[in-house]
Amino acid sequence: MLHLPSMLTYGFFSFILAFFNKALFEIANFRNSLFVIFCQLTFIIISFQILACIRLITIPTMNKNELYTLFIPAIFFCLSTVLSLQALMKLNVAIYVVIKRCTPALTLILSVIILKKQKLNMKVGLCVLMMTIGAIITSIGDVSYHFQSYLIGSLSVIFHAIYLLTIQRFSEQKNSNDVLYINSLLSLPMIFLLMITLSDELSAIQSYKGYRTIHFWLYFILSTIGGGLLNGATFWCTIKNSALTTSVVGVLKSILQIFFGMFAFDRLAINSKTIIGIVLSLIGGTMFSYFEYTNKKTKSVMTTSDPIPEQRLNSTIETKETRLDTEKLLNYSTDNVHADSTTYHL
Repeated sequence: MLHLPSMLTYGFFSFILAFFNKALFEIANFRNSLFVIFCQLTFIIISFQILACIRLITIPTMNKNELYTLFIPAIFFCLSTVLSLQALMKLNVAIYVVIKRCTPALTLILSVIILKKQKLNMKVGLCVLMMTIGAIITSIGDVSYHFQSYLIGSLSVIFHAIYLLTIQRFSEQKNSNDVLYINSLLSLPMIFLLMITLSDELSAIQSYKGYRTIHFWLYFILSTIGGGLLNGATFWCTIKNSALTTSVVGVLKSILQIFFGMFAFDRLAINSKTIIGIVLSLIGGTMFSYFEYTNKKTKSVMTTSDPIPEQRLNSTIETKETRLDTEKLLNYSTDNVHADSTTYHL
């Protein structure tokens, strides 16, 4: 039976987080994205420490080999998160979500090309084509089209997909909470170095005039704690239901985000091209999730009903391991396309 409270909690925080961040940038006019990421990561680490003190969780340990293994994924995570917030600053929320919805499909394609885990079937290829064409048509219909913004958004999707691929092998030995904590710990100094060396954010933070306004503190606090709360809600929804249920809620959330995002903040110019592009993207993304669901269900039935002959044992074990790897990767990517915060959706 579905656990409704966990689904509603995850759906709410997953839906609202992009708008919290956008409000911080647009309404409060606080555009220091590196500092926002730094505070979000700090909040996650402190939250883990507090929960560990009251013995609700255990702080994961990490040896040198694990440190080296997660260092490269942490780099791609930082690139993805920074570019995502930069894209969110400049793009309409609906356009931003349309672009970010390409992450699961791109992750699957890269897993086929790079990891060679499975073959790309025609149905998945059709979904990818629909999402891509939809994003292109939407960009053509966007009268405020700015090539740099779309490029930044596209690069954030690519780096997020690479992050998911590189994190996959390490996550086989650690649970999602362990990966979240360790990745935050490794990413924090990288973001700090970027903030003090490659940008003028420190001077911009000092010269910001809105610290005495309620708008700034409201949206800053919501944005900072939102990422941590969303990770907790994601974990709760997955534990109480399943990763698939979390993915379905994520698809429904994206539909609502696109609808409300068209009218929030910088209102999207609605015309035939934007409508056709958004609808194509939504159909492609929904079909992608449905095909993955039916594929997993079919494989599960075959695994439980079909006895394994002894001579096929080795090949069956190998196939099962490959399937589990790919399913785990897709569960990571399908919902956690919110790199508009430090939300990894693991």
